[in-house]
Amino acid sequence: MSASDYVRTYLQLQVWKNETTLIPIAVRNYLQSGMGAQSTKAANAHAQLVAALPKQMDSPARALPTTFQVRGDKYVATSLWRVYNGKGTPTEIQEVLWLALICGLVDEKTLSTYVDNNLGIDCGGFVANYWGIGAPTVSAPSPTGATGFKPRTIWGMFPKLQRKNANEIEEDDAAIFFRDVKYDDPNIAAQQKTGGGYDAATGSQAFHIGVVSSATAIAGTNLVDLDIAESSGAKASSGGNGVNVRSLGKVTATVAKGLVYCQDGINRIYFTGKQGAVSPYPPTVLNFV
Repeated sequence: MSASDYVRTYLQLQVWKNETTLIPIAVRNYLQSGMGAQSTKAANAHAQLVAALPKQMDSPARALPTTFQVRGDKYVATSLWRVYNGKGTPTEIQEVLWLALICGLVDEKTLSTYVDNNLGIDCGGFVANYWGIGAPTVSAPSPTGATGFKPRTIWGMFPKLQRKNANEIEEDDAAIFFRDVKYDDPNIAAQQKTGGGYDAATGSQAFHIGVVSSATAIAGTNLVDLDIAESSGAKASSGGNGVNVRSLGKVTATVAKGLVYCQDGINRIYFTGKQGAVSPYPPTVLNFV
Protein backbone atom coordinates (compact mmCIF):
# COMPACT_ATOMS: atom_id res chain seq x y z
CA MET A 1 0.00 0.00 0.00
CA SER A 2 1.43 3.37 -1.03
CA ALA A 3 1.08 6.61 0.91
CA SER A 4 -1.45 7.90 -1.64
CA ASP A 5 -3.40 4.63 -1.24
CA TYR A 6 -3.42 5.25 2.52
CA VAL A 7 -4.96 8.67 1.98
CA ARG A 8 -7.72 6.97 -0.02
CA THR A 9 -8.17 4.42 2.77
CA TYR A 10 -9.26 7.16 5.18
CA LEU A 11 -11.50 8.69 2.53
CA GLN A 12 -13.17 5.39 1.63
CA LEU A 13 -13.75 3.60 4.93
CA GLN A 14 -16.72 1.34 5.52
CA VAL A 15 -18.48 0.66 8.81
CA TRP A 16 -20.78 -2.21 9.65
CA LYS A 17 -24.41 -1.25 10.22
CA ASN A 18 -25.27 -4.89 10.94
CA GLU A 19 -24.10 -8.38 9.96
CA THR A 20 -24.80 -7.80 6.25
CA THR A 21 -24.75 -4.05 5.59
CA LEU A 22 -21.79 -1.69 5.29
CA ILE A 23 -21.98 2.10 5.48
CA PRO A 24 -19.38 4.10 3.50
CA ILE A 25 -17.82 7.06 5.30
CA ALA A 26 -14.97 9.49 4.65
CA VAL A 27 -12.59 10.65 7.38
CA ARG A 28 -11.64 13.81 5.56
CA ASN A 29 -10.99 16.43 8.24
CA TYR A 30 -8.02 17.46 10.34
CA LEU A 31 -8.17 16.85 14.07
CA GLN A 32 -5.47 17.80 16.55
CA SER A 33 -5.95 17.43 20.28
CA GLY A 34 -6.67 20.73 21.98
CA MET A 35 -6.75 22.71 18.73
CA GLY A 36 -9.88 24.38 17.41
CA ALA A 37 -13.59 23.66 17.38
CA GLN A 38 -13.11 20.17 15.92
CA SER A 39 -11.14 19.14 18.99
CA THR A 40 -13.80 20.47 21.37
CA LYS A 41 -16.55 18.56 19.56
CA ALA A 42 -14.40 15.43 19.44
CA ALA A 43 -13.75 15.58 23.20
CA ASN A 44 -17.48 15.82 23.89
CA ALA A 45 -18.24 12.91 21.56
CA HIS A 46 -15.52 10.84 23.24
CA ALA A 47 -16.97 11.55 26.67
CA GLN A 48 -20.43 10.49 25.49
CA LEU A 49 -19.15 7.19 24.13
CA VAL A 50 -17.09 6.42 27.23
CA ALA A 51 -20.16 7.08 29.38
CA ALA A 52 -22.45 4.91 27.25
CA LEU A 53 -20.21 1.87 26.72
CA PRO A 54 -20.12 0.29 30.23
CA LYS A 55 -23.78 -0.71 29.88
CA GLN A 56 -23.05 -2.37 26.53
CA MET A 57 -20.09 -4.44 27.71
CA ASP A 58 -20.43 -8.21 27.97
CA SER A 59 -19.63 -7.75 31.65
CA PRO A 60 -21.34 -4.42 32.46
CA ALA A 61 -19.46 -2.11 34.80
CA ARG A 62 -19.66 1.42 36.16
CA ALA A 63 -16.60 2.62 34.28
CA LEU A 64 -14.69 1.69 31.16
CA PRO A 65 -11.64 -0.51 31.89
CA THR A 66 -8.38 -0.49 29.95
CA THR A 67 -9.63 -3.36 27.78
CA PHE A 68 -13.24 -4.46 27.45
CA GLN A 69 -15.52 -6.73 25.48
CA VAL A 70 -18.72 -5.93 23.58
CA ARG A 71 -20.72 -8.62 21.75
CA GLY A 72 -17.80 -10.99 21.90
CA ASP A 73 -15.17 -8.60 20.50
CA LYS A 74 -12.38 -7.07 22.56
CA TYR A 75 -11.44 -3.38 22.47
CA VAL A 76 -8.87 -1.04 24.00
CA ALA A 77 -9.96 2.15 25.76
CA THR A 78 -6.88 4.03 24.49
CA SER A 79 -8.02 3.35 20.93
CA LEU A 80 -11.18 5.33 21.64
CA TRP A 81 -9.06 8.23 22.87
CA ARG A 82 -6.87 8.02 19.77
CA VAL A 83 -9.81 8.25 17.39
CA TYR A 84 -11.15 11.38 19.09
CA ASN A 85 -7.69 12.96 19.23
CA GLY A 86 -6.54 12.62 15.63
CA LYS A 87 -4.46 9.44 16.02
CA GLY A 88 -6.89 6.72 14.96
CA THR A 89 -5.94 3.94 12.59
CA PRO A 90 -8.55 2.96 10.00
CA THR A 91 -9.50 -0.08 12.09
CA GLU A 92 -9.75 1.95 15.31
CA ILE A 93 -12.08 4.41 13.55
CA GLN A 94 -14.22 1.57 12.20
CA GLU A 95 -14.47 0.05 15.67
CA VAL A 96 -15.34 3.34 17.37
CA LEU A 97 -18.10 4.10 14.88
CA TRP A 98 -19.51 0.60 15.28
CA LEU A 99 -19.56 1.10 19.06
CA ALA A 100 -21.22 4.51 18.65
CA LEU A 101 -23.90 2.85 16.51
CA ILE A 102 -24.47 0.16 19.16
CA CYS A 103 -24.79 2.81 21.85
CA GLY A 104 -27.35 4.77 19.82
CA LEU A 105 -25.18 7.88 19.64
CA VAL A 106 -25.41 7.89 15.86
CA ASP A 107 -27.37 6.14 13.12
CA GLU A 108 -26.93 5.48 9.41
CA LYS A 109 -28.45 8.82 8.44
CA THR A 110 -26.26 10.88 10.76
CA LEU A 111 -23.03 8.89 10.55
CA SER A 112 -21.30 10.96 7.85
CA THR A 113 -22.14 14.22 9.62
CA TYR A 114 -20.92 12.73 12.91
CA VAL A 115 -17.58 11.84 11.29
CA ASP A 116 -17.20 15.27 9.67
CA ASN A 117 -18.01 17.05 12.93
CA ASN A 118 -16.08 14.94 15.42
CA LEU A 119 -13.34 12.89 13.80
CA GLY A 120 -10.19 13.44 11.79
CA ILE A 121 -6.50 12.67 11.65
CA ASP A 122 -3.55 14.91 12.43
CA CYS A 123 -0.17 14.95 10.69
CA GLY A 124 1.68 12.76 13.16
CA GLY A 125 -1.20 10.31 13.42
CA PHE A 126 -1.26 9.82 9.67
CA VAL A 127 2.50 9.22 9.42
CA ALA A 128 2.70 6.92 12.45
CA ASN A 129 -0.21 4.83 11.21
CA TYR A 130 1.28 4.60 7.72
CA TRP A 131 4.64 3.58 9.15
CA GLY A 132 2.84 1.10 11.43
CA ILE A 133 3.97 2.35 14.84
CA GLY A 134 2.19 3.19 18.08
CA ALA A 135 -1.22 1.52 17.80
CA PRO A 136 -2.48 -0.30 20.91
CA THR A 137 -3.64 -3.91 20.93
CA VAL A 138 -5.52 -5.93 23.53
CA SER A 139 -2.26 -7.66 24.49
CA ALA A 140 -0.28 -4.38 24.48
CA PRO A 141 -2.75 -1.61 25.30
CA SER A 142 -0.14 1.09 26.01
CA PRO A 143 2.74 0.84 23.50
CA THR A 144 5.25 3.62 22.95
CA GLY A 145 3.55 6.31 20.88
CA ALA A 146 -0.02 5.25 21.66
CA THR A 147 -0.90 8.86 22.43
CA GLY A 148 1.02 10.16 19.43
CA PHE A 149 4.46 10.99 18.05
CA LYS A 150 5.65 14.55 17.59
CA PRO A 151 7.33 15.40 14.27
CA ARG A 152 10.68 15.88 16.00
CA THR A 153 10.38 12.49 17.68
CA ILE A 154 9.99 10.75 14.33
CA TRP A 155 12.80 12.88 12.88
CA GLY A 156 15.15 11.60 15.58
CA MET A 157 14.16 7.92 15.52
CA PHE A 158 16.65 6.77 12.89
CA PRO A 159 19.45 9.36 12.70
CA LYS A 160 21.52 7.21 10.35
CA LEU A 161 18.66 7.34 7.84
CA GLN A 162 18.33 11.13 7.82
CA ARG A 163 18.76 11.88 4.12
CA LYS A 164 21.99 13.48 2.99
CA ASN A 165 21.35 14.22 -0.68
CA ALA A 166 18.51 14.35 -3.21
CA ASN A 167 19.18 10.87 -4.56
CA GLU A 168 18.62 9.38 -1.10
CA ILE A 169 15.06 10.72 -0.75
CA GLU A 170 12.68 7.79 -1.16
CA GLU A 171 8.98 7.03 -1.22
CA ASP A 172 7.69 6.36 2.32
CA ASP A 173 10.30 8.61 3.92
CA ALA A 174 8.95 10.89 6.61
CA ALA A 175 9.01 14.51 5.45
CA ILE A 176 9.47 16.78 8.49
CA PHE A 177 8.71 20.48 8.16
CA PHE A 178 10.91 22.86 10.17
CA ARG A 179 10.71 26.58 10.80
CA ASP A 180 13.52 28.86 11.98
CA VAL A 181 16.35 26.40 11.33
CA LYS A 182 19.39 27.80 13.10
CA TYR A 183 22.96 27.19 11.89
CA ASP A 184 21.54 24.98 9.09
CA ASP A 185 21.05 22.27 11.72
CA PRO A 186 17.53 20.89 12.28
CA ASN A 187 18.82 18.75 15.13
CA ILE A 188 19.13 21.84 17.33
CA ALA A 189 15.66 22.06 18.84
CA ALA A 190 14.08 25.32 19.94
CA GLN A 191 13.63 25.50 23.68
CA GLN A 192 10.11 25.69 25.03
CA LYS A 193 9.17 28.91 26.79
CA THR A 194 7.68 29.02 30.23
CA GLY A 195 3.94 29.17 29.71
CA GLY A 196 4.09 27.65 26.21
CA GLY A 197 5.49 28.32 22.78
CA TYR A 198 9.06 28.09 21.52
CA ASP A 199 12.06 30.40 21.64
CA ALA A 200 13.01 30.75 17.97
CA ALA A 201 16.40 32.17 18.89
CA THR A 202 17.52 28.87 20.41
CA GLY A 203 16.87 26.51 17.50
CA SER A 204 14.38 25.10 15.02
CA GLN A 205 10.81 23.92 15.51
CA ALA A 206 9.60 20.74 13.81
CA PHE A 207 5.96 21.69 13.36
CA HIS A 208 4.53 19.35 10.71
CA ILE A 209 5.13 15.96 9.13
CA GLY A 210 4.04 14.03 6.06
CA VAL A 211 5.13 11.05 3.98
CA VAL A 212 6.97 11.19 0.67
CA SER A 213 4.43 9.93 -1.85
CA SER A 214 6.86 10.27 -4.74
CA ALA A 215 10.30 11.79 -5.20
CA THR A 216 12.29 11.92 -8.40
CA ALA A 217 15.71 13.58 -8.46
CA ILE A 218 16.12 15.23 -11.88
CA ALA A 219 19.44 14.23 -13.37
CA GLY A 220 21.93 17.02 -13.98
CA THR A 221 20.11 19.46 -11.70
CA ASN A 222 19.56 20.07 -7.99
CA LEU A 223 15.79 19.67 -8.43
CA VAL A 224 13.44 17.03 -7.01
CA ASP A 225 9.91 16.40 -8.27
CA LEU A 226 8.16 15.93 -4.93
CA ASP A 227 4.71 14.84 -3.74
CA ILE A 228 3.79 14.67 -0.04
CA ALA A 229 0.94 12.68 1.53
CA GLU A 230 -0.18 14.46 4.68
CA SER A 231 -2.95 15.72 6.91
CA SER A 232 -2.39 19.42 7.35
CA GLY A 233 -5.53 21.41 8.10
CA ALA A 234 -5.40 23.00 4.64
CA LYS A 235 -8.26 22.72 2.16
CA ALA A 236 -8.11 19.33 0.43
CA SER A 237 -9.58 17.90 -2.75
CA SER A 238 -11.88 15.70 -0.63
CA GLY A 239 -13.81 18.79 0.45
CA GLY A 240 -12.33 18.52 3.93
CA ASN A 241 -9.08 19.79 5.40
CA GLY A 242 -7.40 16.53 6.37
CA VAL A 243 -5.66 13.76 4.46
CA ASN A 244 -4.45 14.72 1.02
CA VAL A 245 -1.62 14.26 -1.47
CA ARG A 246 0.04 17.58 -2.28
CA SER A 247 2.33 18.10 -5.24
CA LEU A 248 5.16 20.53 -4.55
CA GLY A 249 6.34 20.20 -8.14
CA LYS A 250 10.02 20.60 -8.96
CA VAL A 251 11.72 21.99 -5.87
CA THR A 252 15.36 22.75 -5.16
CA ALA A 253 17.24 20.27 -3.00
CA THR A 254 19.89 21.99 -0.89
CA VAL A 255 22.57 20.24 1.16
CA ALA A 256 23.78 21.94 4.34
CA LYS A 257 25.58 20.45 7.33
CA GLY A 258 25.41 17.06 5.65
CA LEU A 259 21.63 16.96 5.33
CA VAL A 260 19.37 17.65 2.35
CA TYR A 261 16.27 19.81 2.53
CA CYS A 262 13.68 21.23 0.17
CA GLN A 263 11.98 24.55 0.65
CA ASP A 264 8.22 24.91 1.17
CA GLY A 265 7.68 28.65 1.26
CA ILE A 266 9.84 29.96 4.10
CA ASN A 267 10.02 26.55 5.77
CA ARG A 268 12.34 23.64 5.17
CA ILE A 269 11.47 19.98 4.64
CA TYR A 270 14.00 17.41 5.83
CA PHE A 271 13.67 13.68 5.21
CA THR A 272 14.29 10.50 7.14
CA GLY A 273 13.78 6.85 6.39
CA LYS A 274 12.41 4.14 8.68
CA GLN A 275 14.45 1.18 9.85
CA GLY A 276 12.79 -1.74 8.08
CA ALA A 277 9.80 -1.57 5.78
CA VAL A 278 6.74 0.50 6.53
CA SER A 279 3.72 -1.59 7.53
CA PRO A 280 0.54 0.51 7.32
CA TYR A 281 -2.26 -0.33 9.71
CA PRO A 282 -5.04 -1.46 7.36
CA PRO A 283 -8.80 -1.20 7.72
CA THR A 284 -10.60 -4.38 8.74
CA VAL A 285 -14.18 -5.55 8.93
CA LEU A 286 -15.48 -6.37 12.39
CA ASN A 287 -16.31 -9.88 13.58
CA PHE A 288 -19.82 -10.64 14.72
CA VAL A 289 -20.93 -13.35 17.10
